Amino acid sequence: MVSTVNRALPSEDYLALVRTPPSKLRSVIARGDTPDLDSLAGWEWRGTNMPASSRLLGLRRFVKGFVPGATGSVEGYNVSVVGADLLLPMNERLQRDGRREWARFDVTPVDPTRNDNRYLHALLLDYGLVAISEPGIAGRLRDYLVRVVPDSDELLLGHAFLAVGRARIPIGWFALERLMTAPE
Repeated sequence: MVSTVNRALPSEDYLALVRTPPSKLRSVIARGDTPDLDSLAGWEWRGTNMPASSRLLGLRRFVKGFVPGATGSVEGYNVSVVGADLLLPMNERLQRDGRREWARFDVTPVDPTRNDNRYLHALLLDYGLVAISEPGIAGRLRDYLVRVVPDSDELLLGHAFLAVGRARIPIGWFALERLMTAPE
């Protein structure tokens, strides 16, 4: 079943962010501010991995969902999407095992005393903290997320890293735009 989309097409601001060269994304994330956890929970977001070469791996577009977790926390998940064209509908693609949602993560403010503290003004999406981590490299992902526009959680920028021991290897950028309410 495909969820109802509130925003059928990506906004011009979203498309402009997706076209931004990685060298300029560093300044965007540096001046971004922390998204509001409560504003994220209960929503799914249109996502695009950058650079465009991510389409070669079948990972160009995705949906990222955020839901309330236990004891006031926020948790999240990813949903695969059919096609790489940014203007195509966000039609879901189930995983081989039939799941809609995969690569779950925990969402927290960045803790300056922990190893994952690159952007102190960001939220951390930690794929290794969930009770059951995804097999493969997904459990090693660490994403930092900031607002692109001050005081607005409608357009977000993420910087993804792969945790290898204590080292963090940058693997790419992604843009998020509020899409629709998360299914219950």
